[in-house]
Amino acid sequence: MREIFSGAFFERASEQLPWFALALLISVAITSLVSRERRRRLGLTRFLLGYLCLAAVPLFGVIVLRSALREGLEHAGHGWWAALWFSLFWMMTFIVVAQWVVRRMPPTRGWLRDYRQAGRDIWRDRLARWFGIRLRD
Repeated sequence: MREIFSGAFFERASEQLPWFALALLISVAITSLVSRERRRRLGLTRFLLGYLCLAAVPLFGVIVLRSALREGLEHAGHGWWAALWFSLFWMMTFIVVAQWVVRRMPPTRGWLRDYRQAGRDIWRDRLARWFGIRLRD
């Protein structure tokens, strides 16, 4: 396991961090433009924190962790296919565990809950307006 986390792993991870940051910035910008109502209801700070709780873990797992693990496994002597499948397995494990932690640990639990609740409220109001239903609050 030590040879997997050699210099190749950290070198590849540091190469991928700018791409991760760029992908995260683009996704935040697109979501911010598309979801004006959610941003208005939550405020910019709570909106960004909630969205980052959703987006950062999978993007980090896919862009940084998987490519660095694959590179480290190949340098440790594993073949291309073995490195591919091992890196996919550990990427998925990281994403599942990290999302579980984000959903259940404070303060990210509250940020994520607020973000999702704002989305449900927006859709409830939108559907009520479309179908002419008066909601009691």
